Amino acid sequence: MDGRRPYCTADGVGAVLAVFRRDGLTGPVTRVVSANQTGTPFLTAYGGQPVEPAEPGREYRALGAVITPIRGDAPAEPVVPADAVTAGGSGLDPHISPAYARLQAPRIARERGVGPERVRALIRAHTDARALGFLGEPGVDVLELNLALDGK
Repeated sequence: MDGRRPYCTADGVGAVLAVFRRDGLTGPVTRVVSANQTGTPFLTAYGGQPVEPAEPGREYRALGAVITPIRGDAPAEPVVPADAVTAGGSGLDPHISPAYARLQAPRIARERGVGPERVRALIRAHTDARALGFLGEPGVDVLELNLALDGK
């Protein structure tokens, strides 16, 4: 886990540009300001225009700029799923993400003395789909998975 965030610069500042276009929301780019940086901008150019540093206290949106977040080099699919580092430890919600369960599969296999493919198969078998097919995210029911690993 390296801590990079998708829309931030390497130093953790929001990678946001104030982009001015000839026709407001459309047309060619006429001016670009690095909205969160008063020093050296994180990009040298955007849309064929040089990127200027921001002036402190200036509200570029009020001047007609379109505020545009720029995706950095953080991975789209991080190695460590968000719920591995943000979920509470209360145990009230028995679900974890399938990515978090897969990350733990080799350790579970080793500790349980079973093959990793068996653990992955049980993870797949105990992954609940989205509610009504579109609400929320799929989740692995950890209680049911542990009972299956126990052979119950």
